Amino acid sequence: MTSLSSQERTVIQTLLELNYSVRAIARFIKRSPSTVSIEIHQVTPYKAEIAHALALKKHHLRGRHDTL
Repeated sequence: MTSLSSQERTVIQTLLELNYSVRAIARFIKRSPSTVSIEIHQVTPYKAEIAHALALKKHHLRGRHDTL
């Protein structure tokens, strides 16, 4: 799964404010409904800036870590 861009998160926030369904949002941004649903449930209430910062933090934590 590729991560969502900042612009996609902004579109999700806007469409949620306009009461679009998860499936309608997914169709609009050409992503899986499950991806959109997971994204929405990461931050409640959904704010694009907060969701993007959280995603960047999680991305930074992935990968190899130095050991002593």
